[in-house]
Amino acid sequence: MILFSILLFITGCEKDQVNSGFGRNYRDTVSPDVLFIGNGNEFRFDDIELYDSSTHILYFKKEYKEFTAISEILQGAFSFLDKGSTIYSGSFVPGYANSIPAGPFIQTPSMYGNYALRIDLWLNNQTDVRNCPRLIKILKDHSLLHSGLSGSVDYVDVSSNQISFGFTVVNHDPTDLLILDVNKTGPNLFHYFTNGLCLRDQNQNQVFSSTIDYQQPDPWNSWKTEWLTLLKSGEQMSFAFNYPIASPISSGEYYMSFEFPGLAYQVLKNDLFQGNSRIWLGDITLKGKVSIP
Repeated sequence: MILFSILLFITGCEKDQVNSGFGRNYRDTVSPDVLFIGNGNEFRFDDIELYDSSTHILYFKKEYKEFTAISEILQGAFSFLDKGSTIYSGSFVPGYANSIPAGPFIQTPSMYGNYALRIDLWLNNQTDVRNCPRLIKILKDHSLLHSGLSGSVDYVDVSSNQISFGFTVVNHDPTDLLILDVNKTGPNLFHYFTNGLCLRDQNQNQVFSSTIDYQQPDPWNSWKTEWLTLLKSGEQMSFAFNYPIASPISSGEYYMSFEFPGLAYQVLKNDLFQGNSRIWLGDITLKGKVSIP
């Protein structure tokens, strides 16, 4: 069944699938201008504000109180459509669930307020269909595609008592973005929004995780514009952290990951755009390899 589910999601971007659940063909039942359907609830292109392909977040023009509650809308399956033909499908998963499906899923209630849904995927060597060419083309054709941020690792220097880590983020979006800036939040508050740097050995055993204590906002669900920096379309910005370590890390090859965070549920619909700039929500994960002599 697991293998079947994986194959089903992979082929969802390549051809129509007709069955009673995922990958269903809707050509005879929905309007061709429906982009997204969830448990029978249809959302047309005109209902969509934008899709951020860096975080796989679908933003809606209106607010839906059902997105932040356990409701019938956020149950069962969802699909992205092209004139009624399924591009790919996934499932709604309640936050209290003790298992994760094999393919794309949307956690419910939404962690991005009542106006946005994020499509997640635990890859586990699966093909990531969330930005497949067919969907990207349709979004582009309807001026809904926003490419958000990308990130790259500049360096990871490991000494006997410290790991120095530097990275760069780039704004590929047509819109200027407001991003969390560690130089404004300070490292402790910034690490409230991220687990920070992680190193794993060749067997995927964790050998290091962030040693920077986090500072919770007061109140916990608040945010301030003073934490954000404007990153104009096409521009990039570099950041750095120093992580203390209690004892030296053994020589060898390691995998590193770092989650660059944005805000989420804290930002209300009316605050998402600050003038012509958009607050970037979600997160991206930077990955690489580290060699310790």
